[in-house]
Amino acid sequence: MSDVNEDRIEPAPSAIRLFEDGYREFVAGRFFEAHDIWEEFWHRLHGPDRRYLQGLIHLAVGAYHFENENHAGARSQWSKAATKLGEYPAGHWGVDLREWIAWIRSYIESNARGPFPGGLPFQRDQFPQTLRLALD
Repeated sequence: MSDVNEDRIEPAPSAIRLFEDGYREFVAGRFFEAHDIWEEFWHRLHGPDRRYLQGLIHLAVGAYHFENENHAGARSQWSKAATKLGEYPAGHWGVDLREWIAWIRSYIESNARGPFPGGLPFQRDQFPQTLRLALD
């Protein structure tokens, strides 16, 4: 596990808006759009939080693949997401991903070839609709 607190560089407000815009797209189920926006943010971000953002990008791409019934792609992307996001504390950047990560690990471990029972781990209306980006 890396020390995610060293060399932290706070992004500019415009970059923070990109994160929030991507989060809104993710919450709305527009996973490809979330990935695009977060990737733009990722290019602007420096320091250890880049890896966290990569994990979020993998999370969004995995969800996109899942909804398009590309389960091999979903497993691949979510495996990367679980590894990267699992290195950070719950609530990092104001987002608690513990349930997502647990669900992803269950999905991967099931080695399912088809749709995972129960669909995505949350209904879209269960996501928080607002987010305050709070870097430590």
